[in-house]
Amino acid sequence: MGAGQNLTGYHSKAQQANDAKGSAYALTIVGAAAMILALLWAFNLLPGNMSISRRFLMCGSLGIISLVLLIAGYYSMKSSKRLRKGAIAEDKRTEEIMKWAAENLSCEKLDEGMIAENSVLEEEEKCILRMQRISYELDLKFMNLDPAYIDEMSERIYQMLYENGENAKGEAAS
Repeated sequence: MGAGQNLTGYHSKAQQANDAKGSAYALTIVGAAAMILALLWAFNLLPGNMSISRRFLMCGSLGIISLVLLIAGYYSMKSSKRLRKGAIAEDKRTEEIMKWAAENLSCEKLDEGMIAENSVLEEEEKCILRMQRISYELDLKFMNLDPAYIDEMSERIYQMLYENGENAKGEAAS
């Protein structure tokens, strides 16, 4: 799985802001090109014979479409700026959650009472139980979070505790 992919389907505010900014640029460029084309047709600067009524209809339609695209680009850019501000707050919240998890959650605490020593659970089942426990702990500590955000943070915490923790234990034993 690549570094840019996630399992939860959650898109951070920063990702949403980048998407909105890209959409804003695309809409603005296409809208501006359509407006230029409409003006060229309006002043009969493009080759081809068209009756005045047909040219008027084409220019009017293309002009309206280009205005709609330009307006959509403008609002998409405003949305991008608003999301960018939200991304700063979300980054601070993520940092706070990861710090809390490092200080308050451990493999032993999460497995306590959930996974017995002689348990015959498959590794996937253990993973699911641990993720549910992490989500539960996050929901208790940080109320009113988006469920998709909780899933994303649970995944990060799981990786921090179990996957990175196992690597650190393996390297220490070597």
